[in-house]
Amino acid sequence: MEEKEIVLKDLHVIFAELEDKGYGLSITIDATDPSLQGEITKWVQENNINGGSPKFKTYTNKDGIDVIQYQFKISKFTDFKFKDAEVEEAGLGYGAVINIVARAFEYKNKFSTGISASLSAVYVKEGAKNNAMSKIAD
Repeated sequence: MEEKEIVLKDLHVIFAELEDKGYGLSITIDATDPSLQGEITKWVQENNINGGSPKFKTYTNKDGIDVIQYQFKISKFTDFKFKDAEVEEAGLGYGAVINIVARAFEYKNKFSTGISASLSAVYVKEGAKNNAMSKIAD
């Protein structure tokens, strides 16, 4: 299988699991925009990732609005870069804005075989925001 990449820009982070607590590392993005869902769906289907069906999840935020989310796995090979020191200090978490490159790959282990995907590169354009800071920051 030829490795297939997807490049997505200006994604809004909902959650970043950067410490392995037994579930692996990942970044969850807001995929509510139908055009973004379409890009992800096409990439997942063309590469038969997880059987060709994207795993979008929906949750209702505190304002009662349904938000669609999609999770990308982080591997030990994922490269991270921050726009500058201020963004790096703010970190990668809720409210961060990122550009990503993700790739599909074949795997085979003692449990199963298939096609999965992980992030190759993450560029953090804007750091994480907390609710209090978002009320006073420009």
